[in-house]
Amino acid sequence: MFIEAGATKRSSVFKSLLNRFRSAVGRWNELQRLDCQEMEAIARELNLSKAELCALTFEPSGSLQSLGTRLSHAGLSEDDLAAAHGDVLRDMRRACSQCQSKARCARDLKHKRRATLAKYCPNEQTLRALTAEVCQGASRIVPFPAGRN
Repeated sequence: MFIEAGATKRSSVFKSLLNRFRSAVGRWNELQRLDCQEMEAIARELNLSKAELCALTFEPSGSLQSLGTRLSHAGLSEDDLAAAHGDVLRDMRRACSQCQSKARCARDLKHKRRATLAKYCPNEQTLRALTAEVCQGASRIVPFPAGRN
């Protein structure tokens, strides 16, 4: 019984790795179909170098889900952030996609742990600054006195 469970687990790990590899190769092939000018334009639009853009093709496609979860934990909306600070969000996405601690981050979020970000998150300072900005903005709002129209 234990042998069968181990074999099944190895099989699912292998399938997962195979699927990730196929996905990365597919993204790489798609990128290679672009001419040099198109690739440079995409990299420039994303504020990346061509080398960084090529490196991103081998990253798992779901790696930015953690950033969305981290933003919501900080009380930030990804849509609001995109509207107010699109360049900051783009930089945060780039830092998240190139992070070396993706597995740790995903594990922490899976277990609903709000880890001390300073230990490994490259976006920690930016998240703190954005959260402070939102809190300051909320404290500036003065509600209308009750009973007045």
